Amino acid sequence: MTRSPLLFDTSLYIPYLRGEAYSALIEGAVQTGQVRLSSVVLAELYAGTRSARDKTDLDLVLQAYRALGFLVVPSEHDWARAGQLIRRYSRLYGAVEPRDHMNDVLILLSGASAKAEVITENAAHFTRWAALLRRMRVAVRVRTVRRGQYREA
Repeated sequence: MTRSPLLFDTSLYIPYLRGEAYSALIEGAVQTGQVRLSSVVLAELYAGTRSARDKTDLDLVLQAYRALGFLVVPSEHDWARAGQLIRRYSRLYGAVEPRDHMNDVLILLSGASAKAEVITENAAHFTRWAALLRRMRVAVRVRTVRRGQYREA
């Protein structure tokens, strides 16, 4: 039985990298080959680095995911669809700042293109955007989690 890929949002990687949560979940996905990494998540992680060592560690992560073929990069079609989705949201619910939502939408589209389940702590944003994507006939799966939900090793 092949398990479906898992794509973790930045909201899981930050507490994982700090040693606070999600080690069993993320490391289990790495060990089973289920994990996928969105280049958008990687960009957010790079933006939050605090030292040269942090940056070097992410460089190694990038090399490993790329070598395994587990790096997911939004296509030009994904970028266009992200803009269309934000436009649709604005028409239905009122104007939003695209820059405040573009990364979340691109992470969801990355998950959809990898046929991966997107896992996030950010339930409010991701479930709302995923519902709109489904209305656009984009198959996307989202699972929301909370710290403490998974037993840590």
